[in-house]
Amino acid sequence: MSPRSGAILLLAALLTACSSTGDIPKNTSLVPKGSLRLFPDYAIAHADVVQIGLVLGAVYLVTDPLAPNWSIEETRLEDQRVIYQLKMKAFHTGGAGEARYVLTRRLEALVREENLGGYSLERYEEGIDSRLLLPHRTAYAQARLLPREIAMPAPLQR
Repeated sequence: MSPRSGAILLLAALLTACSSTGDIPKNTSLVPKGSLRLFPDYAIAHADVVQIGLVLGAVYLVTDPLAPNWSIEETRLEDQRVIYQLKMKAFHTGGAGEARYVLTRRLEALVREENLGGYSLERYEEGIDSRLLLPHRTAYAQARLLPREIAMPAPLQR
């Protein structure tokens, strides 16, 4: 289970625990009575502020607006080939057409890191992983890493 899934389950358990009182008397609360005065004629109860905060926290955990739009999984094979599987996050505000850009950036970084001559993109596919809930845009690529050319000495000038 991922840390995000664990946090969502914990939050759900806390929200359901709020409705069951158990041995706690009905006239007490963990949140103090009173209200937060926003304007001279408008105030919000402390309990409502806590509920709004919990809902906003749950929405943030699910959508995670600061996370990258694409996750990329890299598999290295023995014959200088690399397989990439990209998956777009479920809740996004754009970036549906940037899978090829993300792949190119990663391949160019790999070429620089390993001091290679370049790469050849042998296969590239895009699609949608159709699930019952929250389908994901996906991309699959296979590339071959090219070795750096051996520098040949320049011919002598006469």
